[in-house]
Amino acid sequence: MSDIQTENRRLAILQLLQKDPDYSINDTLLQQLLASLGYGVALAVVRADLAWLEQLNLISTNALPNCTVAILRGDGLDVATGVSKVPGIARPRPV
Repeated sequence: MSDIQTENRRLAILQLLQKDPDYSINDTLLQQLLASLGYGVALAVVRADLAWLEQLNLISTNALPNCTVAILRGDGLDVATGVSKVPGIARPRPV
């Protein structure tokens, strides 16, 4: 069950970034938004997910003094919309 939650949480991160006007959200706000979707996790888990997504070039990050800003990349948009499939990230359900 943990793998399913992790895969869905990572998809949720990409979809939240997709919905943001400038495709970027800081890690603290992402943590709050994820909690509102039922993915209440520690900030360390959010940061680990961001690092994992960045290793796959789905997002880029910008470290600031008190937070990390995640920025959606083109490949991440493809995964968020279901155009591409990446192991470890859930695929969005059809609308």
